[in-house]
Amino acid sequence: MTHVNTARRSAGVAAALALIALTACGDDKKSADYEQTANTTTGVDEALAPEAGDGRSISGGGEATDSVSPELGGQPQSSPIPDVVTDPSRKLVITMTVSIEVTEAANAVDQVIALAARHGGQLYDSQLDLNDPKTASGDLVFKLPPDEVQLFLNGLDPAIGRRTGLDGTTSDVTTQITDLDAQILAAEASVDRVRVLLEGATNLDDVIRLETEFTSRQTHLEQLRAQQNTLDGLVALATITVHLTTAPPIAATNEVGNLSKSLPDKGVGAAFKKGWAAFLAVLVAIALFVGYTAPFLVLGGLALLIVWRVSRRVSRRPQQSNVPARPPQPSVANPPNHPTPVG
Repeated sequence: MTHVNTARRSAGVAAALALIALTACGDDKKSADYEQTANTTTGVDEALAPEAGDGRSISGGGEATDSVSPELGGQPQSSPIPDVVTDPSRKLVITMTVSIEVTEAANAVDQVIALAARHGGQLYDSQLDLNDPKTASGDLVFKLPPDEVQLFLNGLDPAIGRRTGLDGTTSDVTTQITDLDAQILAAEASVDRVRVLLEGATNLDDVIRLETEFTSRQTHLEQLRAQQNTLDGLVALATITVHLTTAPPIAATNEVGNLSKSLPDKGVGAAFKKGWAAFLAVLVAIALFVGYTAPFLVLGGLALLIVWRVSRRVSRRPQQSNVPARPPQPSVANPPNHPTPVG
Protein backbone atom coordinates (compact mmCIF):
# COMPACT_ATOMS: atom_id res chain seq x y z
CA MET A 1 0.00 0.00 0.00
CA THR A 2 2.88 2.31 0.74
CA HIS A 3 4.41 1.74 -2.66
CA VAL A 4 1.05 2.34 -4.31
CA ASN A 5 0.59 5.68 -2.48
CA THR A 6 4.09 6.75 -3.36
CA ALA A 7 3.50 5.90 -7.00
CA ARG A 8 0.26 7.86 -6.99
CA ARG A 9 1.99 10.88 -5.42
CA SER A 10 4.78 10.71 -8.00
CA ALA A 11 2.21 10.56 -10.76
CA GLY A 12 0.39 13.56 -9.25
CA VAL A 13 3.61 15.57 -9.00
CA ALA A 14 4.49 14.69 -12.59
CA ALA A 15 1.06 15.84 -13.73
CA ALA A 16 1.48 19.05 -11.74
CA LEU A 17 4.85 19.71 -13.33
CA ALA A 18 3.36 19.11 -16.77
CA LEU A 19 0.60 21.58 -15.94
CA ILE A 20 3.18 24.13 -14.81
CA ALA A 21 5.08 23.69 -18.05
CA LEU A 22 1.93 24.23 -20.10
CA THR A 23 1.02 27.28 -18.01
CA ALA A 24 4.54 28.70 -18.36
CA CYS A 25 4.32 28.31 -22.12
CA GLY A 26 1.02 30.17 -22.12
CA ASP A 27 2.37 32.88 -19.84
CA ASP A 28 5.51 33.24 -21.95
CA LYS A 29 3.34 33.74 -24.99
CA LYS A 30 1.31 36.40 -23.21
CA SER A 31 4.49 38.03 -21.98
CA ALA A 32 5.83 38.14 -25.53
CA ASP A 33 2.61 39.78 -26.69
CA TYR A 34 2.84 42.48 -24.02
CA GLU A 35 6.60 42.91 -24.07
CA GLN A 36 6.49 46.06 -26.17
CA THR A 37 3.92 47.69 -23.88
CA ALA A 38 5.80 46.71 -20.72
CA ASN A 39 9.03 48.19 -22.07
CA THR A 40 7.22 51.38 -22.95
CA THR A 41 5.89 51.80 -19.41
CA THR A 42 9.12 50.99 -17.59
CA GLY A 43 10.03 54.51 -16.40
CA VAL A 44 8.52 57.90 -15.82
CA ASP A 45 10.27 59.54 -18.75
CA GLU A 46 9.13 56.83 -21.18
CA ALA A 47 5.56 57.21 -19.97
CA LEU A 48 5.74 60.94 -20.70
CA ALA A 49 6.83 60.40 -24.33
CA PRO A 50 3.80 60.95 -26.61
CA GLU A 51 2.87 58.13 -28.97
CA ALA A 52 2.11 58.66 -32.63
CA GLY A 53 -1.43 59.97 -32.90
CA ASP A 54 -2.05 59.91 -29.11
CA GLY A 55 0.03 62.80 -27.76
CA ARG A 56 -1.23 66.36 -28.05
CA SER A 57 1.33 69.13 -27.93
CA ILE A 58 0.57 72.50 -26.39
CA SER A 59 2.93 75.32 -27.20
CA GLY A 60 2.53 79.04 -27.55
CA GLY A 61 2.60 82.26 -25.63
CA GLY A 62 6.32 82.75 -26.05
CA GLU A 63 5.91 85.46 -28.66
CA ALA A 64 4.76 88.86 -27.49
CA THR A 65 2.08 90.69 -29.46
CA ASP A 66 2.28 94.26 -30.64
CA SER A 67 -0.17 95.50 -28.01
CA VAL A 68 1.20 97.25 -24.96
CA SER A 69 -0.25 96.90 -21.48
CA PRO A 70 -0.01 99.91 -19.14
CA GLU A 71 -0.26 97.61 -16.11
CA LEU A 72 3.07 95.98 -17.04
CA GLY A 73 5.00 99.22 -17.20
CA GLY A 74 4.93 99.51 -20.97
CA GLN A 75 5.94 95.88 -21.61
CA PRO A 76 4.15 93.95 -24.38
CA GLN A 77 1.34 91.65 -23.40
CA SER A 78 1.59 87.86 -23.66
CA SER A 79 -0.57 85.94 -26.09
CA PRO A 80 -3.56 84.07 -24.64
CA ILE A 81 -2.93 80.69 -23.01
CA PRO A 82 -4.45 77.78 -24.97
CA ASP A 83 -6.92 75.54 -23.17
CA VAL A 84 -5.34 72.58 -21.40
CA VAL A 85 -6.78 69.30 -22.68
CA THR A 86 -8.69 67.37 -19.97
CA ASP A 87 -10.91 64.36 -20.74
CA PRO A 88 -12.28 62.27 -17.84
CA SER A 89 -12.81 59.30 -20.16
CA ARG A 90 -9.13 59.16 -21.12
CA LYS A 91 -5.96 58.67 -19.09
CA LEU A 92 -3.87 61.78 -19.82
CA VAL A 93 -0.41 62.73 -18.59
CA ILE A 94 0.02 66.53 -18.62
CA THR A 95 3.50 68.06 -18.47
CA MET A 96 4.07 71.78 -19.05
CA THR A 97 6.86 74.35 -18.75
CA VAL A 98 6.03 78.05 -18.47
CA SER A 99 8.62 80.85 -18.43
CA ILE A 100 7.86 83.97 -16.40
CA GLU A 101 9.85 87.23 -16.41
CA VAL A 102 9.63 88.99 -13.04
CA THR A 103 11.05 92.09 -11.40
CA GLU A 104 12.26 90.41 -8.18
CA ALA A 105 12.81 86.66 -8.36
CA ALA A 106 12.94 86.15 -4.58
CA ASN A 107 9.46 87.61 -4.05
CA ALA A 108 8.13 85.84 -7.13
CA VAL A 109 9.15 82.44 -5.74
CA ASP A 110 6.94 82.94 -2.67
CA GLN A 111 4.07 84.19 -4.81
CA VAL A 112 4.21 81.22 -7.19
CA ILE A 113 4.30 78.70 -4.31
CA ALA A 114 1.32 80.41 -2.66
CA LEU A 115 -0.60 80.41 -5.98
CA ALA A 116 0.05 76.69 -6.47
CA ALA A 117 -1.11 75.94 -2.92
CA ARG A 118 -4.40 77.77 -3.57
CA HIS A 119 -5.03 75.43 -6.51
CA GLY A 120 -4.18 72.23 -4.66
CA GLY A 121 -0.60 72.04 -5.88
CA GLN A 122 2.56 71.07 -4.05
CA LEU A 123 6.19 71.96 -4.67
CA TYR A 124 7.92 68.83 -6.01
CA ASP A 125 11.41 70.12 -6.90
CA SER A 126 13.29 73.43 -7.14
CA GLN A 127 16.56 74.75 -8.55
CA LEU A 128 17.11 78.43 -7.75
CA ASP A 129 20.00 80.89 -7.97
CA LEU A 130 19.14 84.03 -5.97
CA ASN A 131 22.63 85.29 -5.13
CA ASP A 132 22.54 88.28 -7.48
CA PRO A 133 19.13 90.02 -7.60
CA LYS A 134 19.91 91.38 -11.08
CA THR A 135 20.45 87.94 -12.63
CA ALA A 136 18.43 85.72 -10.27
CA SER A 137 16.63 82.80 -11.93
CA GLY A 138 15.49 79.25 -11.26
CA ASP A 139 12.95 76.47 -11.81
CA LEU A 140 10.03 75.42 -9.63
CA VAL A 141 8.37 72.04 -10.31
CA PHE A 142 4.80 71.55 -9.06
CA LYS A 143 2.31 68.69 -8.96
CA LEU A 144 -1.25 69.90 -9.52
CA PRO A 145 -4.63 68.32 -10.24
CA PRO A 146 -5.28 68.45 -14.01
CA ASP A 147 -8.47 70.47 -13.51
CA GLU A 148 -6.52 73.26 -11.75
CA VAL A 149 -3.75 73.65 -14.34
CA GLN A 150 -5.62 76.19 -16.45
CA LEU A 151 -6.43 78.41 -13.46
CA PHE A 152 -2.86 78.16 -12.20
CA LEU A 153 -1.42 79.29 -15.55
CA ASN A 154 -3.89 82.17 -15.78
CA GLY A 155 -2.84 83.34 -12.30
CA LEU A 156 0.82 83.68 -13.28
CA ASP A 157 0.44 86.37 -15.95
CA PRO A 158 0.19 89.29 -15.25
CA ALA A 159 -0.23 89.00 -11.48
CA ILE A 160 3.29 87.66 -10.88
CA GLY A 161 5.17 88.49 -14.07
CA ARG A 162 5.16 88.48 -17.85
CA ARG A 163 4.94 85.12 -19.55
CA THR A 164 7.74 84.73 -22.12
CA GLY A 165 7.31 81.07 -23.04
CA LEU A 166 4.93 78.13 -22.78
CA ASP A 167 5.61 74.54 -23.79
CA GLY A 168 3.53 71.51 -22.85
CA THR A 169 2.58 68.00 -23.87
CA THR A 170 -0.52 65.92 -23.12
CA SER A 171 0.15 62.19 -23.52
CA ASP A 172 -2.68 59.66 -23.76
CA VAL A 173 -1.70 56.52 -21.81
CA THR A 174 -5.13 54.88 -21.76
CA THR A 175 -3.96 51.95 -23.88
CA GLN A 176 -0.86 51.42 -21.76
CA ILE A 177 -2.86 51.32 -18.54
CA THR A 178 -5.38 48.88 -20.07
CA ASP A 179 -2.57 46.55 -21.16
CA LEU A 180 -1.01 46.73 -17.72
CA ASP A 181 -4.32 45.80 -16.11
CA ALA A 182 -4.58 42.72 -18.33
CA GLN A 183 -0.99 41.71 -17.59
CA ILE A 184 -1.55 42.11 -13.86
CA LEU A 185 -4.66 39.89 -13.95
CA ALA A 186 -2.81 37.17 -15.84
CA ALA A 187 0.19 37.40 -13.52
CA GLU A 188 -2.01 37.18 -10.42
CA ALA A 189 -3.73 34.04 -11.76
CA SER A 190 -0.37 32.48 -12.55
CA VAL A 191 0.97 33.22 -9.07
CA ASP A 192 -2.15 31.70 -7.49
CA ARG A 193 -1.76 28.46 -9.50
CA VAL A 194 1.88 28.09 -8.51
CA ARG A 195 0.99 28.78 -4.88
CA VAL A 196 -1.58 25.94 -4.92
CA LEU A 197 0.92 23.53 -6.41
CA LEU A 198 3.56 24.58 -3.90
CA GLU A 199 1.21 23.91 -1.00
CA GLY A 200 0.54 20.35 -2.25
CA ALA A 201 4.15 19.45 -3.12
CA THR A 202 5.93 16.88 -0.90
CA ASN A 203 9.10 16.13 -2.82
CA LEU A 204 12.05 18.39 -1.98
CA ASP A 205 13.06 18.82 -5.63
CA ASP A 206 9.51 19.76 -6.58
CA VAL A 207 9.33 22.24 -3.71
CA ILE A 208 12.55 23.94 -4.80
CA ARG A 209 11.40 24.22 -8.40
CA LEU A 210 7.98 25.54 -7.42
CA GLU A 211 9.47 28.10 -5.01
CA THR A 212 11.81 29.37 -7.72
CA GLU A 213 8.91 29.66 -10.17
CA PHE A 214 6.74 31.32 -7.54
CA THR A 215 9.43 33.92 -6.74
CA SER A 216 9.97 34.73 -10.40
CA ARG A 217 6.27 35.21 -11.13
CA GLN A 218 5.70 37.18 -7.94
CA THR A 219 8.57 39.54 -8.86
CA HIS A 220 7.12 40.06 -12.33
CA LEU A 221 3.74 40.82 -10.77
CA GLU A 222 5.24 43.45 -8.45
CA GLN A 223 7.01 45.11 -11.37
CA LEU A 224 3.75 45.40 -13.27
CA ARG A 225 2.03 46.86 -10.23
CA ALA A 226 4.83 49.43 -9.79
CA GLN A 227 4.45 50.53 -13.42
CA GLN A 228 0.71 50.82 -12.90
CA ASN A 229 1.16 52.96 -9.79
CA THR A 230 3.62 55.23 -11.64
CA LEU A 231 1.22 55.84 -14.52
CA ASP A 232 -1.71 56.36 -12.16
CA GLY A 233 0.31 58.98 -10.27
CA LEU A 234 1.24 60.80 -13.48
CA VAL A 235 -2.38 60.82 -14.58
CA ALA A 236 -3.69 61.97 -11.20
CA LEU A 237 -1.30 64.96 -10.94
CA ALA A 238 0.00 67.17 -13.73
CA THR A 239 3.64 68.25 -13.70
CA ILE A 240 4.10 72.01 -14.16
CA THR A 241 7.57 73.61 -14.28
CA VAL A 242 7.76 77.38 -13.72
CA HIS A 243 10.99 78.94 -15.03
CA LEU A 244 11.64 82.35 -13.44
CA THR A 245 13.98 84.98 -14.90
CA THR A 246 14.71 88.54 -13.78
CA ALA A 247 13.66 91.27 -16.19
CA PRO A 248 16.22 93.97 -17.04
CA PRO A 249 15.45 97.36 -15.46
CA ILE A 250 13.49 99.65 -17.76
CA ALA A 251 13.65 103.40 -17.15
CA ALA A 252 10.23 105.05 -17.24
CA THR A 253 10.13 107.77 -19.91
CA ASN A 254 7.71 110.63 -20.30
CA GLU A 255 7.62 111.76 -23.92
CA VAL A 256 5.79 115.00 -23.15
CA GLY A 257 8.26 115.97 -20.43
CA ASN A 258 11.23 115.13 -22.63
CA LEU A 259 9.77 117.18 -25.46
CA SER A 260 9.30 120.23 -23.21
CA LYS A 261 12.85 119.90 -21.90
CA SER A 262 14.29 119.64 -25.38
CA LEU A 263 12.74 122.96 -26.49
CA PRO A 264 15.25 125.86 -26.09
CA ASP A 265 14.33 128.69 -23.72
CA LYS A 266 14.23 132.12 -25.35
CA GLY A 267 13.57 135.71 -24.20
CA VAL A 268 14.89 138.24 -21.66
CA GLY A 269 13.50 136.31 -18.74
CA ALA A 270 15.28 133.15 -19.84
CA ALA A 271 18.54 135.10 -20.29
CA PHE A 272 18.21 136.66 -16.83
CA LYS A 273 17.59 133.24 -15.31
CA LYS A 274 20.65 131.81 -17.02
CA GLY A 275 22.78 134.80 -15.96
CA TRP A 276 21.60 134.57 -12.37
CA ALA A 277 22.30 130.84 -12.37
CA ALA A 278 25.80 131.49 -13.73
CA PHE A 279 26.41 134.17 -11.05
CA LEU A 280 25.34 131.80 -8.30
CA ALA A 281 27.54 129.11 -9.80
CA VAL A 282 30.53 131.47 -9.68
CA LEU A 283 29.81 132.37 -6.04
CA VAL A 284 29.53 128.72 -5.16
CA ALA A 285 32.80 128.01 -6.95
CA ILE A 286 34.56 130.86 -5.07
CA ALA A 287 33.14 129.68 -1.75
CA LEU A 288 34.34 126.16 -2.49
CA PHE A 289 37.77 127.44 -3.46
CA VAL A 290 38.06 129.47 -0.26
CA GLY A 291 36.84 126.56 1.79
CA TYR A 292 39.38 124.17 0.30
CA THR A 293 42.32 126.63 0.44
CA ALA A 294 41.60 128.36 3.80
CA PRO A 295 43.84 126.03 5.88
CA PHE A 296 46.73 126.51 3.46
CA LEU A 297 46.22 130.31 3.38
CA VAL A 298 46.32 130.50 7.18
CA LEU A 299 49.52 128.48 7.37
CA GLY A 300 51.10 130.55 4.59
CA GLY A 301 50.15 133.80 6.34
CA LEU A 302 51.69 132.66 9.62
CA ALA A 303 54.89 131.69 7.83
CA LEU A 304 55.10 135.10 6.09
CA LEU A 305 54.47 136.90 9.39
CA ILE A 306 57.31 135.05 11.10
CA VAL A 307 59.72 135.77 8.25
CA TRP A 308 58.78 139.48 8.27
CA ARG A 309 59.33 139.84 12.04
CA VAL A 310 62.72 138.14 11.89
CA SER A 311 63.92 140.24 9.00
CA ARG A 312 62.81 143.43 10.74
CA ARG A 313 64.75 142.62 13.90
CA VAL A 314 67.86 141.88 11.91
CA SER A 315 67.67 145.20 10.07
CA ARG A 316 67.53 147.20 13.35
CA ARG A 317 70.89 145.89 14.70
CA PRO A 318 74.01 148.34 14.29
CA GLN A 319 76.29 147.37 11.50
CA GLN A 320 79.97 146.86 12.61
CA SER A 321 82.60 148.09 10.14
CA ASN A 322 85.90 146.32 9.63
CA VAL A 323 87.83 149.64 8.69
CA PRO A 324 90.46 150.67 11.43
CA ALA A 325 89.69 153.78 13.47
CA ARG A 326 91.35 157.06 12.36
CA PRO A 327 93.55 158.93 14.94
CA PRO A 328 91.97 161.96 16.59
CA GLN A 329 92.65 165.26 14.82
CA PRO A 330 93.95 168.23 16.87
CA SER A 331 91.39 170.79 17.50
CA VAL A 332 91.82 174.33 16.05
CA ALA A 333 90.80 175.90 19.32
CA ASN A 334 93.69 174.26 21.14
CA PRO A 335 96.73 174.48 18.85
CA PRO A 336 99.82 172.55 19.80
CA ASN A 337 102.53 174.31 21.81
CA HIS A 338 105.09 174.76 19.05
CA PRO A 339 107.55 177.71 19.09
CA THR A 340 106.64 180.33 16.63
CA PRO A 341 109.48 180.99 14.24
CA VAL A 342 111.04 184.54 14.30
CA GLY A 343 111.68 186.11 11.04
